[in-house]
Amino acid sequence: MPGYAVLDLETTGFSWARGDRIVEIGIVALGAGGEPEGEWTTLVNPQRMVGATRVHHITTSDVADAPTMGELAPQLVEQLRGRIVVAHNCAFDVPFLVAELTRAGVPLPGERMPQLCTMRLSHYFLEPASRRLEDCCRAAGIRLVDAHSALGDARAAAQLLVHYMNSKVACPPWQAELNRAPSYRWPELSAGGAAHLLPRR
Repeated sequence: MPGYAVLDLETTGFSWARGDRIVEIGIVALGAGGEPEGEWTTLVNPQRMVGATRVHHITTSDVADAPTMGELAPQLVEQLRGRIVVAHNCAFDVPFLVAELTRAGVPLPGERMPQLCTMRLSHYFLEPASRRLEDCCRAAGIRLVDAHSALGDARAAAQLLVHYMNSKVACPPWQAELNRAPSYRWPELSAGGAAHLLPRR
């Protein structure tokens, strides 16, 4: 069975279509049963202003020496290969991810990326005050640490997913995505020299 890549992005703004860019990526890899398999995170040089520092606490100087998405793309694709992409609000994160990889020249398949949204599933497993990550975590008894950092939010979303998996639903509502994940054709990219990752301090 495929595993999961629980992803969170910090961005310069809300619209990839208007030129907003990713400034930080956090990924928590989980096995098919929800077991932890590693973490991957880095700041990203967006090659433009970083946007709302008051929200994500990332400054222009923080990303000055960070790798660009073009430099990161081969490593990022390997983090996602063979896994379902999970995010708390896939409708935001996945289009940003696709836009950035496309901009970097990555030839993605035409079909929809296998994905799972912990926010959309929250009504199925929880009774949160709202669908925000903070409220979903509170309803599940999960402590959200380092909110609005990519890795902190990815860790929280990963715990939410495990909470859903532990509900022992006979047929999880994401079975179709599990079935599709192995056939999604991530491209083989030449890594060249691996980009130097720059985690948030």
